[in-house]
Amino acid sequence: MKLTTYLVYKFNRFLKCFIRLNILDTERSIDFLLGHPISLARFGDGEMNIIMGGDVHFQSYNKELAIRLLSLLKNNKNSNLLIGIPLAINSTDGYKKNVKEFWEMNMDTGRMHWIRYSGIKRQFLNASLTRCYIDYEQKTMSKIWFEKLMLLWFDKKILIVEGETSKLGVNNSLFSNVSSIDRIITSSSNAWSKYDLLLKGILEVAYDYDMILVSLGPTATILAEDISTQGHRIIDIGHLNLEYNKYVEDGWVEMSTNVIDDKNYFTQIVKQI
Repeated sequence: MKLTTYLVYKFNRFLKCFIRLNILDTERSIDFLLGHPISLARFGDGEMNIIMGGDVHFQSYNKELAIRLLSLLKNNKNSNLLIGIPLAINSTDGYKKNVKEFWEMNMDTGRMHWIRYSGIKRQFLNASLTRCYIDYEQKTMSKIWFEKLMLLWFDKKILIVEGETSKLGVNNSLFSNVSSIDRIITSSSNAWSKYDLLLKGILEVAYDYDMILVSLGPTATILAEDISTQGHRIIDIGHLNLEYNKYVEDGWVEMSTNVIDDKNYFTQIVKQI
């Protein structure tokens, strides 16, 4: 190992011992969203990669996107929006071995950036609240977390903004308790290239909905900022659908009769961008 790499590792491990960011754990984060009509923008390792000049597998580096992400992480002044960052910055307790190893390796080189850009006094939610099943060694709390998350959209008219391959809630019961669903569909990769069209398209119909749910990687993070600024509630739900599919597959919940199939999925699409 090179000396510089060794020093970076040592410094980041030192920071873990002596500096903890103010991040609510998963359950308290979900409870906060249930108790406050606030929006959520999430930052994970992908968003930090973009900020640091890299790519993620579904979004190529873009300078404007990187600038917007960094500005939001450092300077969020929107009282209608909270930022989620990974609880793993502080602790990987409860995670499976391979997940612990991933986050510990990630934080051994990047914890200093999270601390530098996030600050130690601000309140954050756990960005990984949408990864509430697969990563955990014990699954018993996941049932409670899913049930609470689903209360966010109980009996609400929701708009889903997603990539064309995502199909959130299709063939599962994740949104079986909503009043109604409409969808705006766009590219699953490099959605940032359509950002202006997405923002315009969402704002044109946003007043018709109780809540907007978005799953578009780093693009979702910035949409959460711009949409919430206009007074609409928007939540970046990330990979929640993948987590719920695995949760159902493992037999933790019986499938509801009110399940979206491919046929009614297409009837829910109100815009294709």
